[in-house]
Amino acid sequence: MYFLYKILMVSLPVDKAHVSYPREVTEARKNEVGKIVKKIELDDLKELKKSIESLSWVKSVNLHRNILSRLKIEVIPRVPVAQVAGISGKVLDKEGFVFNSDKFDSLPVVELAKGVKEEEIAQAIKIFKIVPLFEIDKMEIGSGEVRIKCSNFEVIWGSDEFERKYEILKRVLGNNKSEFKGRLDFRFKDMVILRR
Repeated sequence: MYFLYKILMVSLPVDKAHVSYPREVTEARKNEVGKIVKKIELDDLKELKKSIESLSWVKSVNLHRNILSRLKIEVIPRVPVAQVAGISGKVLDKEGFVFNSDKFDSLPVVELAKGVKEEEIAQAIKIFKIVPLFEIDKMEIGSGEVRIKCSNFEVIWGSDEFERKYEILKRVLGNNKSEFKGRLDFRFKDMVILRR
């Protein structure tokens, strides 16, 4: 019975499509997807999925086809975590993927040094997941080094072990994070350098 159902699903043409988004997206983005859905034959699901996923702001696409010849298209957008310094409208998601966005003013700024590799960006962006203790105003990603600037202090993270370093940072700052001023340098093994 299951195989008969699958054969029937594949053989029937799709006559309607419904697009949904699990997160809020702008009308302009919905129109982008709508143009692709209108342009490509609804029966060519591989091409439809590939075309929608080619949009830089789309993380993934799920297609569900039912017996009533309807297609449900779920478009999962990327979520920006930071804006790229010096390039208007460019943002980064938590994987370090750079894409265009029209909502970026309230995001922290990330400055990328020349020659920084995608893997280094993706590694550095992990800091946004583990540093809820204070507001990050700016992040600088260089080759082998990550720096963050907060309202009254700066942290030089190095390039790895961010979770462990964050635990040390919490102990150093304690309850006085708003009063703390200076620069903390975590680049050296088993050592934190404080400069005031």
